[in-house]
Amino acid sequence: MTSSSAVEDERLTDSDLSDDEERKEEVKPEEIRPVTPRPTYSDEELNQLVEYIQRMTTLYSLNQRDWHEQALDIIRRWLLEVSEPLLTVFYSGNRLTAYLGFPNDPVDDISYFLRSEPNEIFTVDGFHDEIHFGTVHSDADGCLMYLLERFYAPIFRNFDDWNESIRARFCASLDRLLVFLCAMNSKIGGITSLYVPFVLHQIGGEQIVCDRALFKNLESIAVYWTTQIRTLLGDCTLVVPNDLATVQDEFEFWEYRLEVLQGLNSQLVQFDVQRVFKVLRQWHSVHMPQIEQLIEAAKVEEQLAASNIKYLNLLVEPCSQIDVAATPAAVTKLLPKIIHLLRFIWLHSAHYKSSARITILFRNLSNQIIKYCTEQIKLDEILGGCPRFGIKMCHLSLECCLAYKEHVQQQQEEIGWQLDQGIVFNHVNAFMERLGDLMDICESMIVFGRLDETEHIEPTQFSGTNGEQLEKIASNVEQQFLNALEQLKSCGSKDVMLNVHRGEWYEQVANYRRSVQHMEETQQRLIANVFRRVCNVEEALEALNVLLYYSYHTKLRPFYLQQVNYVWRLFDEDMDATTRLLLQQRGNESWLLPHVARALAYRINLERLTWIYKRLLSSSNSWLPMVPQAASIIAKFELLCGDFEREMHNSYDSWQQSFAKCCGNLGQRLDRHLLQRGKQPKALLQCNMDAGVLQLNLQAEHFERLAFTVPAPVKKIYERHDTLRYVCNSVQQLCLDYNRIMHALSDRERRLLRPLIQDCDRQLAPGIFKLTFGAIVDPSEGYTQWLDDCVLHVEYLRQIVELYKRANRQIGRNCEKICDTVMLRLNFSGAVDISVFEQQLSSWLNRGNSSLRLYYNNIVDIMLAVALEFEDVKEELSTEWYRFVNVFDDMLASAFLSCIRGALESLQNALHREDNMPSTPILVMESDVKDSQIVFTPDLQMIAKQLRGIIDRVNSLVDQFPRLGHKLKLPKEQRRPGFGRAFREDVECSELVRSIEAEITRQHEQIAEYVAHWMKHNSLWQMTDEIFEQRVMSSAKTAGVFEGGIEYYSSLADDISFVDAIAHVHFVLINQNPIKSTLLDWIEKWQALNMKLLLNHATALIQSLYRYMARNEHKVLQVPRTLRESVIAQQLFERLIKALPLKQTRFTPMLELFVLLHKYRVTMSEETRMQIVDLETNWLHYLHTLGEADEMLETEHDDYKLALAQQADKFRLILKEFHEDFFSKLPKK
Repeated sequence: MTSSSAVEDERLTDSDLSDDEERKEEVKPEEIRPVTPRPTYSDEELNQLVEYIQRMTTLYSLNQRDWHEQALDIIRRWLLEVSEPLLTVFYSGNRLTAYLGFPNDPVDDISYFLRSEPNEIFTVDGFHDEIHFGTVHSDADGCLMYLLERFYAPIFRNFDDWNESIRARFCASLDRLLVFLCAMNSKIGGITSLYVPFVLHQIGGEQIVCDRALFKNLESIAVYWTTQIRTLLGDCTLVVPNDLATVQDEFEFWEYRLEVLQGLNSQLVQFDVQRVFKVLRQWHSVHMPQIEQLIEAAKVEEQLAASNIKYLNLLVEPCSQIDVAATPAAVTKLLPKIIHLLRFIWLHSAHYKSSARITILFRNLSNQIIKYCTEQIKLDEILGGCPRFGIKMCHLSLECCLAYKEHVQQQQEEIGWQLDQGIVFNHVNAFMERLGDLMDICESMIVFGRLDETEHIEPTQFSGTNGEQLEKIASNVEQQFLNALEQLKSCGSKDVMLNVHRGEWYEQVANYRRSVQHMEETQQRLIANVFRRVCNVEEALEALNVLLYYSYHTKLRPFYLQQVNYVWRLFDEDMDATTRLLLQQRGNESWLLPHVARALAYRINLERLTWIYKRLLSSSNSWLPMVPQAASIIAKFELLCGDFEREMHNSYDSWQQSFAKCCGNLGQRLDRHLLQRGKQPKALLQCNMDAGVLQLNLQAEHFERLAFTVPAPVKKIYERHDTLRYVCNSVQQLCLDYNRIMHALSDRERRLLRPLIQDCDRQLAPGIFKLTFGAIVDPSEGYTQWLDDCVLHVEYLRQIVELYKRANRQIGRNCEKICDTVMLRLNFSGAVDISVFEQQLSSWLNRGNSSLRLYYNNIVDIMLAVALEFEDVKEELSTEWYRFVNVFDDMLASAFLSCIRGALESLQNALHREDNMPSTPILVMESDVKDSQIVFTPDLQMIAKQLRGIIDRVNSLVDQFPRLGHKLKLPKEQRRPGFGRAFREDVECSELVRSIEAEITRQHEQIAEYVAHWMKHNSLWQMTDEIFEQRVMSSAKTAGVFEGGIEYYSSLADDISFVDAIAHVHFVLINQNPIKSTLLDWIEKWQALNMKLLLNHATALIQSLYRYMARNEHKVLQVPRTLRESVIAQQLFERLIKALPLKQTRFTPMLELFVLLHKYRVTMSEETRMQIVDLETNWLHYLHTLGEADEMLETEHDDYKLALAQQADKFRLILKEFHEDFFSKLPKK
């Protein structure tokens, strides 16, 4: 098989990988996996191998028709996939199965096929020699032993390379090994199997002719047989460690023993075993007598086992009824019959005749009872939250165990059995102790864990300030118990709790009891803390009710009963304290007369104590446990009730004696007027009723409710008690209403409302001067009409006053809203355009105008409503009314001015800036250069006009509202001037307007400074093309001059580009992008013109040079035909020779111009570029032409030739330096 990474590597070539990638793609040698070979079988060969495996498969009840295609496919796969070492064939259920490896589930037998080496490929011809195969059934040890005995042992016995001595010793050792393996294998199977060497089967015949070595081997085997038989015979008692052996187990043990003994005896009489015994007798073995005794003992034991089974069979059915009993109580009814059967067995069985053996049967019966009770007690369900069920089952199990002990002891006394009760009841007593532990746990689950399947126990809740702390303690105890219970479960206590053989339960229950003891102590302290804060019987009863389920616990119940005693003591102390308190209060003052107060005190306390007493009795009858101390306290309460009744009668008698002294003048005390005015200034009305008459009637009413009769002298007035009380209460209510109105008015308000007050006083006059309490027998005779009229007038006055007060409040509230109205708020997140500013400004002013209009209309409506109420009395109160209106008019003017100040302050704060910090910009402008001038959009005059217009709009906004005097039509001399005039005359508003003007002026000054900053670059837009060309052409026109101009404009463009796009000038943000763009356009224009002039100049220079060379080459090559032409040609040649140095010195400045053009990537024509490239060639050609001209003229001297050569070398050096400099400065890309 080839890995995926290898396949991917094959697709890559060396050209696809760089050096780094090649290093990454290198594979470490240890990472290369070996290639797994794959067999190449033809279909016939593969089918032949499969057929071989089918024939070699050996299984119990194998049928060739069981082979199916799926199993054959697995075989083919194993043959083809050589990495699989093992093939197994077995029956899974009833289906023949082939599997690669060992099966996961147990099987009866299995055939295996194994490769001798990894990745082995089988051949058809050598398959049987190459394959390892075999069959193993469920008794694997038996299979190996059978193989060793039948296959390998004969080989070893007949191995001729060993001498006789070595072979004898080896065979003896092999026989000892086989006999041991046979014994151990049979012991595992629960039987006793005697090993007979296979060599005896090979010898055959009745007579065995053996040598001494064979005899020694057979004797050693027989000795091992005696060990096996003796072990079997000694195993005559049922031993079940760590388990409870029952009667059924005893019966099954003797059945098993009978079966083993029968098997042993049947082996002893077999032919092979008898042949061994015969050999031992022939050789007079010393072990033979012992063997014969053991054989006889085995026969006796077989008979004993059959006898025991016969008697034990009598107990099987009765004891099996214990396992199917419905409850432990039903088991108790089955015990007498079972015990009588045990007595029968004891009388007739030879084996169970002894006390020790019959004790074992009783112990087994005890174990069966324990097992049944353990199964009935469902620990999972009990510990899961069913403690009541657990307590019930524990009680039933305890009763069953006690009944069993009672039956056994009774039969033992009647019959005289010598039973060992320690052995019989040892497990029963231990089980009963475990049941007691379980009952304690169930009680703790109810008390500490609130786990009760029969009722829902609410969480403990305590009252008082410390209730939460006490609840937390109870909750912690509950959580501790649940943790301890969970620890019991997690430690496997469910498996060891009722298992009497598990001694670790004692350690666990000891830890549990220590935890529970700590919880009990905590709960006792909790109960003590609860009752330490109890103040009365009611709280104590509530606490006892909350802690009731603690009384279910055995150790907490005595402590709970102590608290019940404490509750009865509290009731006793309450009775004593009430008696002492009533005795102390006899001389104390009260809002009632002493006689009534004392009688009521005794009655109230008697009813309170009676209620507590009844509650205690009802609690005792329902849930509260009774204590001996309660009887004496109940008797004491009955005596206290009689004492309180006598004290109430004494108070009534004392009251009768006290009012008898003043009963003669009761009628005269009612001849008093209903109302009276106080003596002090601004005195209010008072009720003129005699308080003594009301108190006397009130006392008579209380004694009547206490079931006492009213005396005759008082009865006449007491009969009019309801009428007098009604009149007194109505008059008092009238006085309160009137006095409340007068108390709420100031002196100025009383003057304003004087006519209405006088009208009300005229209605109240009959109560002051005419009507009396004694004259009013029936209220409906005239008093009610007068009272209703008075109430109406007072109510009308109250409404007028309330309207006046409410108008004042509403006007004040609306004025406050006017003051809080925001007419202008510049809440932009940043500077905005002037159109947005205008839109926002108009929005705020319109919103403020609407709000002010609403509040102003509310005030006018309120004033008109008040004026309507005062319409009838307005002429009488003209001065007060005018003053009232103008006060609110001035308040409204102050509110408008406050609103205007807020708007102007908002604008002034937006424009103003502190010395150490800039102001917040509110508007956006753009600066640009147009028509050779710096212009702003919008201009500053428009912004100033906009800001000044805010002041005018605010002024006109408030000036539109008329004054309240005008609205209420006051005389002109009483009216106030308009709100606009008040705004213009207000000092604070004028100061704010001046501050806003100053900020606008400061903005003008800073804008001028901003313009001066940009005027430094005015040469850019004031220069013309002619002036720029004239300045450049008048310069030296060298590369340095042109490059200086280029760098100047580049530096200037960088400086302008780095200028911030936004400039903050006072309260304006100026967008500088337009002016920056304009200046950069000018710079680009002059830069382009400079480049153009540079290109034109350089092109003109090189073209002039080429024209010069072309013209002179043509002239010097002309052959002179006359002497004069020869002289002229010679002069021309000499002039050209002299001009060579000058011309060559001009090459470097000219070439520097082209280097500068190439540096800034100026596009030139193809002709010019080729001229630059061919300059060296053309100039050398020009020099060569001059040489030819010299030869032609034959007038050339050596000096001229030497000079010409030197000039040529010098030109080459200059041109070489130019090329080096040119290519070094040439950009790479």
